[in-house]
Amino acid sequence: MARRSKEKYLVLMADDSEDDCLLLKRAVSNAQRLSFIGNVSDGEELIGYLNGTGEYADRARYPVPDLLLLDLKMPRKNGFEVLKWLQTQPFDDMVIVVLSGSDQSEDIKHALELGADDYRLKDVDSRKRVDLVKALEEYFTKSAGQR
Repeated sequence: MARRSKEKYLVLMADDSEDDCLLLKRAVSNAQRLSFIGNVSDGEELIGYLNGTGEYADRARYPVPDLLLLDLKMPRKNGFEVLKWLQTQPFDDMVIVVLSGSDQSEDIKHALELGADDYRLKDVDSRKRVDLVKALEEYFTKSAGQR
């Protein structure tokens, strides 16, 4: 899907691992066109953020992301449950990339069937994280303005 061109594309991460969030935030900080706007630690919190409810009601402070990086194994609501919920929501322009430690073909297939745009394995190698961020940035840059 073509995306509207922006100076910066907003990135939100949903992951219960503080270390994973911190490492990805560092990688995104080096990107020119991506901006890390925050992270949430479970599926319930993510739904609250995307709905703009409770503490997330201030859209100036908690904007809707252009890119959601979604872990599958989270407390309260897991990534699959979030993907099912997203199917009923008006976030058609949001790109959803599952970042998971699972390389199980059933998990990959199920996530893509539920609407994830991409599925990537988490990697501890900092160069691979930087490569992932570059690929995401390139995706937005190439697809912007093609409407």
